[in-house]
Amino acid sequence: MYRTLQRIRAGRGRPEDLERLERIAGDMAGRTICALADAAAMPVQSFLAHFRDEFAYYIEHGRSRVDGAAEPA
Repeated sequence: MYRTLQRIRAGRGRPEDLERLERIAGDMAGRTICALADAAAMPVQSFLAHFRDEFAYYIEHGRSRVDGAAEPA
């Protein structure tokens, strides 16, 4: 998940990355004896549930929607 998120952040994300993240996080959450798996999976599941369109935009354009937005006065 880390490498996929880093690739997205670097502007080299691929459309299938969101489904990959969702699948991996789903496979990890609640399915291992290690609590660290849940700790890694739950934030990914949450941001995909709440901000999927933002990540899709970032993948498509290589930047955030707010990059370059006017600074508040």
